[in-house]
Amino acid sequence: MKVAYYPGCSLHGLAKEYGISVELVCKHLGINLNEIEDWNCCGATAAHSLNHELTISLSARNLAIARDMKMDKILAPCAGCFSRLKGASYELRNNKALAAEVAEIIQTQAPVEPEVNNLLQFIMEEPGLLDAIKSKVVKPLKGLKLAAYYGCLLTRPKEVVQFDDPELPVSMDLILKALGADTVAWGHKAECCGGGYAASDTDIVLDLSGQVLESAQKAGADAIVVACPMCGVNLDTRQEAVGALKGKKYDMPIVYLTQLMGIAFGFYPVQLGMKRHLNSPFPVLQSRGLA
Repeated sequence: MKVAYYPGCSLHGLAKEYGISVELVCKHLGINLNEIEDWNCCGATAAHSLNHELTISLSARNLAIARDMKMDKILAPCAGCFSRLKGASYELRNNKALAAEVAEIIQTQAPVEPEVNNLLQFIMEEPGLLDAIKSKVVKPLKGLKLAAYYGCLLTRPKEVVQFDDPELPVSMDLILKALGADTVAWGHKAECCGGGYAASDTDIVLDLSGQVLESAQKAGADAIVVACPMCGVNLDTRQEAVGALKGKKYDMPIVYLTQLMGIAFGFYPVQLGMKRHLNSPFPVLQSRGLA
């Protein structure tokens, strides 16, 4: 199986542990990740709020390179990157005037293919992949109660993503159950963590992140599982500040889905970058005989 791989900035930097675990588990599953050559930023920074044509063109260039690589799908594990690439493909397909303008900017025919998948969609829709994941489990995640956190971009907007339920998604829960874990019922699985306001309005971030942490804690979760580097970093690094605001202590591990896949496949936590987390997942994993 070959797929064009768009790691984006975060998986090579701030969320390096996510990138490490994505590449490790995909290799273990026989998925050949072909990193898009000379990829550029997807425009998920300030570009999309300042210049619409620019941000579509940034993503379009990446799509065009993947198209020329003769790949059928792009895997974009970062939710922000996925949203930008998928959104650009959707707009180029449905707005001929914009497509013509973008084609002039990037000096090639505006691409509408390959299909862009986030990690959850790729696992659930690639024929036989979920069964392959089940067959690779050698260390079931028994005893772990996990809060599957989708955030606001993996399933939205509905008309663009066309995957899972935008308000009550279940795909990550199904994957975690295939790994042997239990998932909790909670009210914030698809709520925003405030990551987009990380630099501009910290008070909003602390409020929204605090709601997510509080909801997962009340549901009895041992950890929050993410598939978005912004959510992962935001929820991991803000707990002390949220605790100071609320007058209580939070020590909720925030782990990437691919890290838990790696644990279930028999890899060691250090191989999956788990030492990089501020709120260590090691005590929870050790208490369940998983580390």
